[in-house]
Amino acid sequence: MIRANIRANQHQDSLKMYSLMAENERIEPDKYTFTFVLKACTGLSSFENGEKIHEEVVKRNLEKCGDLVVWSAAIAAFSQSGFPQEALSLFRDMQNEYSQPNNVTLVRVVPACAELRAVRLGKSAHCHAIKASMDSDVSTGTALVSMYAKCNLFNSALNLFNKMPLIEVVTWNALINRYGFESDCHVKNALIDMYAKCGSFSSAEFMFNKTEFSKDEVSWNTMIARYMQYGLAKEALSAFHSMKFESFQTNVVTIERVLPAVSHLTLIDLYAKCGQLDLSERVFEEMENTDSVSWNALLTAYSMHGEGDRALSVFSLMEKRDVEVDSISFLSVLSAGRHAGLVEEGRKIFHCMRDNYHIEPEVERYACLVDLLGRAGLFSEIMDLLKTMPMEPDGGVWGALLDASR
Repeated sequence: MIRANIRANQHQDSLKMYSLMAENERIEPDKYTFTFVLKACTGLSSFENGEKIHEEVVKRNLEKCGDLVVWSAAIAAFSQSGFPQEALSLFRDMQNEYSQPNNVTLVRVVPACAELRAVRLGKSAHCHAIKASMDSDVSTGTALVSMYAKCNLFNSALNLFNKMPLIEVVTWNALINRYGFESDCHVKNALIDMYAKCGSFSSAEFMFNKTEFSKDEVSWNTMIARYMQYGLAKEALSAFHSMKFESFQTNVVTIERVLPAVSHLTLIDLYAKCGQLDLSERVFEEMENTDSVSWNALLTAYSMHGEGDRALSVFSLMEKRDVEVDSISFLSVLSAGRHAGLVEEGRKIFHCMRDNYHIEPEVERYACLVDLLGRAGLFSEIMDLLKTMPMEPDGGVWGALLDASR
């Protein structure tokens, strides 16, 4: 019953059940009983009750039974109730009376070290975590990072943070908020640049997008530069437009950062419109890094000239190299296929869009398929297709059908 109340967050009821149990001479509480009751004290932040339960544990000699769960629960009760001194005192008793703590105990005692600025004891806990291979645990690592940051040992906090194999949002918050440089834009820009340079864009973007982060031109330029470094032209251009939308002043550095993305794509498009597909291909091949935007630019170039086979070849290469395929990719390859009369390939691409990539075809894609089927004289198939369209056919669809009927 006590455990059931704990799980239901009915901590006060748990303590009442324990009182009734203690009054009954025929029922003897064991170490598990005290573990649950201590959790109830923790939930209620009740130091007074926690101290009484601890006294009862000592009285029954359960502290020396070697059960880490009891120790951890007692330490947690003091630490989370706002009594860090008592938590550390109990932790020292535990080290004297018993063996070494586990990660659960460390997660409870390290915050108490931080509250009291007990750096020596905190470092001792860190050493134990390393020896016991517990420093890679997210909860333990986060507690230690927070402790170092709160004690103004930022280099130690950052070194530990960088060694953690898994970093979660709570760990970021421990590093940033505890250290207290929320308003220090220079520090955050440096961190953003560091993680972006290492290819950890999820970490860089998390810091960049924090609502309390006051961005400046350097912040935006840093993100744009790193996107371009890794060939993420689409993201670079998106950041550039967002920067302008948020009324930040673009400068020479910004233009220099984003210009390679614009210039390469512009040249591919320009040469294609001039009928110089070989030059479009050369520009594409000379790009150090390519992403879905540059691949789509090449697909569009082939689409302009009805180069269906070459467009299909490029599309297939995109899939093999795990390049992101989007609705623009499908529109370009369908358009190229219709000009080349590649009916079977067009059907496969259209169904691939829905079945493999879960992209619902827009009306423009239906118009491409109608045109492709119409050029092949497959009017009955067109009528079946029109019946399955989730939207009303527009002028483009009817126009494609009329053109094919002539």
